[in-house]
Amino acid sequence: MSYMVNSSSTMLSKGEKYQEVIRDVLAVLDGEPDVTARMATCVSLLNQAFDAWFWTGFYVVDKVKKAAGIDELVVGPYNGTLGCLRIAFGRGVCGAAAATRTTQVVPDVHQFSDHIACDSRSNSEIVVPVFDKNGELIAVFDSDSESFGTYDDEDAANLKKLMAAVFSI
Repeated sequence: MSYMVNSSSTMLSKGEKYQEVIRDVLAVLDGEPDVTARMATCVSLLNQAFDAWFWTGFYVVDKVKKAAGIDELVVGPYNGTLGCLRIAFGRGVCGAAAATRTTQVVPDVHQFSDHIACDSRSNSEIVVPVFDKNGELIAVFDSDSESFGTYDDEDAANLKKLMAAVFSI
């Protein structure tokens, strides 16, 4: 199967881009059960759609550590510079999203008291918890931008919608 993102997406509003990306992701993943393939596809298509995003990816709940009573995320599929390999629940923006199970929209990461600087170019960030069909936290979706204030409530709503559609299967 050959697939290419619509090149006209650069002329769309943010909301229209999300509508297009959500449609495209769901079409590509139709019938695909593998979680890693689903994550990689989300990363690829979201990264292509939004030029201001320089790091886009997932941190996955480490099942081995969870079984031992340790809440920790391990880097999963991503696009961008080297990501942090492991993040404890409660540490940084990703850890906060995992611990609270709530989306974190951070317009200025330098104002976030426990921000982890995996890449010093990051100035704003959004992290969305990802749940499976049973409501269990399986990962967090993370995106960083060099610009301040890149992410807002529109991003949060659309990313939550996409993550629910892709991973609550």
